[in-house]
Amino acid sequence: MTHPPEQTDGQSPADQSQHGRIYGAARYYDIAFAYRDFVEECDFLMSAAARHLGRAPASVLELAAGPANHAIELARRGLDAAALDREPAMVRYGSEKAEAAGVRVNYHQGDMTGFSLDRPVDLALLLLGSAACLLTNSAVISCMQRVSEALTPGGVLIIELPHPRELFNIDDATEDGWEVTRDGTRVRVRWGSPGDSLDPVSQIAQVTTTLTIWDGGRKQVIRDKAFQRRFTVQELDALARASGGLDAVAWFGGLDLDVAIDDPEEAWRMVAVLQKPAIPPALPNA
Repeated sequence: MTHPPEQTDGQSPADQSQHGRIYGAARYYDIAFAYRDFVEECDFLMSAAARHLGRAPASVLELAAGPANHAIELARRGLDAAALDREPAMVRYGSEKAEAAGVRVNYHQGDMTGFSLDRPVDLALLLLGSAACLLTNSAVISCMQRVSEALTPGGVLIIELPHPRELFNIDDATEDGWEVTRDGTRVRVRWGSPGDSLDPVSQIAQVTTTLTIWDGGRKQVIRDKAFQRRFTVQELDALARASGGLDAVAWFGGLDLDVAIDDPEEAWRMVAVLQKPAIPPALPNA
């Protein structure tokens, strides 16, 4: 069970980005990302975690979980699943979706920089670029520290973010526009707009997101702006080390064991596998 967020390390709401209108439209947000193959992605998550755990994970926590599609799929596979999100509409929607799927996901509203669990988990997930909402180093480190505390010894955190090629404008590794239709509802997504900006000092971009929705003969447009941070491999590795509880043990260019982070053709995401040491580091002699 997760507990409500605590104020940690001098955090303030300014440390995190919010797409309030977009995330509040939970069903439409879920449809927008229904193009992803969550079964295949969970195959990767299980295999990547097992490589470093030395066994299949038995429990999972999905952070910034939104519709909680990964937690629901892993619960179907028998894992003890929990989820956390700060948006009440997502918590309600994800809980209802898990119930409809006939699985149990312990879903709570909370902040990923300040939470605790009653029981530790083997695997933690921060996917779909959600770590980009952590705008400051202190927010990233606080999140990683909370995750380390929530993991079993040897437990694994898997983070998925945009590929660094996008930060350096080498190419657009991910699509910024797409359309999905499900159960008669059509959602067109535009992630970003020509007027958006990127601060090269902070690596924080202002991102405009637009959902155009056709549902039941009605059309509506939901447009939101939020800040998102761009990360590099070495930066994320250094932040994990600075957290004091996690080490980067593997990198991938997608949710695919066969795609390397530096593959110039196939890599399209930055996927970090961070691990909590199985044996706590020895304390220095007094």
